[in-house]
Amino acid sequence: MHIVFVLLFCTVIGIVSGKSITITKKNSSASIHTLPFPNSVFQHKIRGRETNGTFVVFEAAYLNEGPGYHLHMKDDELFYIIDGNVQFIVNGSQFCASSGDYVYVPRFVSQGIRVYNPTNSTKPVKIQIMLFPSGLDNFLDEIALIYNEDRTNSTAINIISQKYGIIDLEPVQWKDLHCFEKTST
Repeated sequence: MHIVFVLLFCTVIGIVSGKSITITKKNSSASIHTLPFPNSVFQHKIRGRETNGTFVVFEAAYLNEGPGYHLHMKDDELFYIIDGNVQFIVNGSQFCASSGDYVYVPRFVSQGIRVYNPTNSTKPVKIQIMLFPSGLDNFLDEIALIYNEDRTNSTAINIISQKYGIIDLEPVQWKDLHCFEKTST
């Protein structure tokens, strides 16, 4: 386990007093597909109802693309790159992150992720994401329903995004920072 994430997790758990502990075993979570990332899969690890609304943890696996440029009005976000290389844009600045790196993005700060898979392999980039407070776990559930019914229903997607304080921004002009020339561990 990665010590920084464990310490942060234990600190946050201390905030959630009076609740029973939650243990999520490896590979014990169901996978859900979500829009607007048609080639991504999310797994809930710890839900907001298990933390008294303090935070939520899920894992994302991206084969290509990644979340477009957007911002969160209601939650802060901590990314831990489990496996792979990604290119972030945060508040207009672009940078690379790879396996073992953490990226923290507070609410009201624009962000986006670029995942590049030049060989079209089936090995996804894996990212663990923690959001404070919880709520985005419910967003993923609602978006997954649309994914299964009508992937082109942008009106419904926008209504759900607004409900959870997610604002989509203009597409990013990605710079070539050579993020994807490194091999993942």
